Amino acid sequence: MMKKVYFAMLILLVLVLSACQGTDQTPSNNSAHPGQTNSSNTGDLNSDNRSNESGNESTNESNNGNAASPDNTSDSRHEEEGLVKETQYSSKEEAVNAIENYYEIEQTNVDLGHGIKGHAEGAAGHQYISWNEGKWLIEVNFPNDPEYAVDDYDNGEAMAKTIVSYLEDHFLPPPDERGKIQVNGFREHPETIIQWQKGNKVYVIDQKTADPLETLQIAVEHADKK
Repeated sequence: MMKKVYFAMLILLVLVLSACQGTDQTPSNNSAHPGQTNSSNTGDLNSDNRSNESGNESTNESNNGNAASPDNTSDSRHEEEGLVKETQYSSKEEAVNAIENYYEIEQTNVDLGHGIKGHAEGAAGHQYISWNEGKWLIEVNFPNDPEYAVDDYDNGEAMAKTIVSYLEDHFLPPPDERGKIQVNGFREHPETIIQWQKGNKVYVIDQKTADPLETLQIAVEHADKK
C-alpha cells in the first residue's frame, strides 16, 4: 500500500515540475508576434514618420516658394506694380524687340494739331490714324460706321486730336528706344494698350476702356512717380 502512495506522489511531483518548466519557457511580453507592433518600436516608427512628414513639408514649402516667385526663366521676368506690368528681359535688344510692329511715319496726310501730323487711311469698315510723338508710335483703330463706335468721339480723327491735345499738357514716360500706344474705338471691344521700353525692361498698361485718356492718365501718373 505504501508503495502505491509513494508511486502516486512521485508521478504528481513529475507533473508539477513539468508544469513549472513550461511556464518558464513562455515568451515574454516584449516579443513581437507577426501582425502585432511592439510598443517600444511603435514610438520609433511614429518618430520616423514625423521626421519624414516634416521633411516632406519642408520640401513642399520650398517648392511652393519657387512656384509663387515671379517667372525666373532666362527670357523674362514679370512683375506687377498696380496697373502697370513690368517685364524684364535678359538684354536691352530683347526688350526693344518685344515691342513689335513699331515704325516711324514717313508720309503724313492729316493735321492733328499742336504741330503733330499723322497718316490716315481706311479699310474694310476701319479708319486708321497713326502718328509719332518723340519715340512714341500712336495708332487709333476706329469704325467708319458711328453705330459701332464708342461714345464721345465722332470719328478716328477726332479721337486722335483729343489724344494729341491731352499729351500736349501731360507727359508720358520717356522710352529709351520704343514706345507704342494702340487704341481701339469699337464699342463692343474698346481697349487702350500702352507699352514702352527702358533698358532691358518693358512696361505695359492694358485697359478695356472706351476712353483712352483714362489709360493715358495711368501712364502719366507712373511717369510722375519715377
